[in-house]
Amino acid sequence: MACRNLDKAEKAQSLIRAEAPAANITIIRLDVSDLESVREFSRQFVEKIGELDLLINNAGIVAIPLSRNSAGHELQLATNYLGAFALTGLLLPFFCETRPARIVNVGSLAHRLGKLDVENLNWERDEYDQWKAYANSKVATLSFTLELDRRLQERQSNIIALAAHPGFANTNIHEGSPALTRTNPVSKWIHKKMEALIPTAASAARSIILAAESKDVRGGDYYGPGGFLEIGGKPGKAKINPIARDTQLGKQLWSVSESMTGVGYLPDCRPGAGKP
Repeated sequence: MACRNLDKAEKAQSLIRAEAPAANITIIRLDVSDLESVREFSRQFVEKIGELDLLINNAGIVAIPLSRNSAGHELQLATNYLGAFALTGLLLPFFCETRPARIVNVGSLAHRLGKLDVENLNWERDEYDQWKAYANSKVATLSFTLELDRRLQERQSNIIALAAHPGFANTNIHEGSPALTRTNPVSKWIHKKMEALIPTAASAARSIILAAESKDVRGGDYYGPGGFLEIGGKPGKAKINPIARDTQLGKQLWSVSESMTGVGYLPDCRPGAGKP
């Protein structure tokens, strides 16, 4: 269990063991917004566990005021995307090579509204917009997923990369976002009335579980709830922003991400890429 808050992790560990007493669980602290934490996690992972079959990059924050991590990276970009990019690269050598393995990146409906300006990923040129920053971080996640899978398949790897989104989910993610905090009685009342219509966290997780466990998925697939506007319902194939399918942008994003994180892996071996 890769968790930022160890107290909450230990409580979750107890809940899991109550339902599955034989579960073999190791907790390692990880804050994906902090690249040093990502590196330290990978070191501990190698020491304590050493091999994996499945990586789900699930951490995320939404619609927060402009803030930056110690490396100067805008925090939504750092948490929702750059941390996943770096963690995946650092753990890639430790995937099992003798059986199928996969990487699942968690997307968002908001990625359809995102832009991918690789020269201004870090909000150093335009006026910051917390909702645009969130959507942009999620379209970057989808672009990365598709480029990652292309590079893996070029090497005939046993690993596939795909993505899934939960639709709407009744979780506590709003607690870290002033934009989503209900501060007046009317908004609290509306939320309480709407809460019953929003899928539970368990229901919303189904598309992610499908991506992680189904034998029928393929690299580059994207899953989400199959109901109205992909808000909820039985999991199925989800729509992808065409920006994320742009292979040239995918290569550019990859290069910029390597520079921002200091983590380089799977060099582009396609003809004309300029790399071995």
